[in-house]
Amino acid sequence: MTSHATTEPVDGTLPANPVEEAHADVPLARLISSGWLLPTGVAGLLGFTAKFESAVSALQETLTRTHPTGTPGPSFLAPVMPRTHIERAEYAEAFPHLLAAVHALPPGTAQSTMPGEDARMPTEAVLTPAACYSLYPSMADRTLEASQYFDVAGSCYRHEETSEVGRFRSFRMREFVAVGTEDTALSWRADWMERCRRLFTDIGLDVQVQAASDPFFGPGARFMRSSQLQQSLKYEFVAPVCDGDDGTAIASVNLHKDHLGLRFAIGAPGGGPAHSSCAAFGLERIVLALIHQHGDSLADWPAQLGRVRHAA
Repeated sequence: MTSHATTEPVDGTLPANPVEEAHADVPLARLISSGWLLPTGVAGLLGFTAKFESAVSALQETLTRTHPTGTPGPSFLAPVMPRTHIERAEYAEAFPHLLAAVHALPPGTAQSTMPGEDARMPTEAVLTPAACYSLYPSMADRTLEASQYFDVAGSCYRHEETSEVGRFRSFRMREFVAVGTEDTALSWRADWMERCRRLFTDIGLDVQVQAASDPFFGPGARFMRSSQLQQSLKYEFVAPVCDGDDGTAIASVNLHKDHLGLRFAIGAPGGGPAHSSCAAFGLERIVLALIHQHGDSLADWPAQLGRVRHAA
């Protein structure tokens, strides 16, 4: 598919030989040569083979079965979202270094000459940084009659300049989200903490659970990280995704308290601002952890992953 829009910031150009470039990193090179990943020549941007996608599909089915009350599967959200929504969530204030905006030529640009790159202007869209941010606008400026539960997935983007295995700029996320009363959010978080432990045990991953904080930006970042840790708002499930990796976060369980309820003016059933919590799964990272743990032959992977045993 061809697009005339670009994203900013943009850095680097495609090297003459992207395979050779990618092979400068030994763990990444092994994943490429073993038929899992496809290099693009830009750090953090990778394609995925049919073999890798069969593992993602099996993981998605496993996550669907893990849902506590049953779900037909996720709703897939757009990889871009309105700039106004992300600004209302205050993501742009907390993480401006990770956010990428879509730039394009303004309507009516003269076609008589080829415009320069500086002619491209910010549009009303940004690349989605996390799947759940697309949910809250649908509940904005009203009071919920009952707590709401969501199963969503989508392609996300965060502008991280790294070739570290597992730290993709473009990646897919599956999230289970609860929005409602404070008790709803707390119960949802507690339930998914235990479900995540069982899930990773079932698929043969030895994970560590760690209190964590988000990579806030600016002079208040240290305070924000400290506050998040002190309140135990974020826990990550950590596992190695390649040789030499001490551990990478492959999933997290997050308590937002009433932050997003206040930002989007969502009222909780019974009064007060809505609280929310989510369980988020990095699909590519979990597959990388499975490859590291169980090897390159899908037939040797745990039976709990179902159809992957018969794939490719």
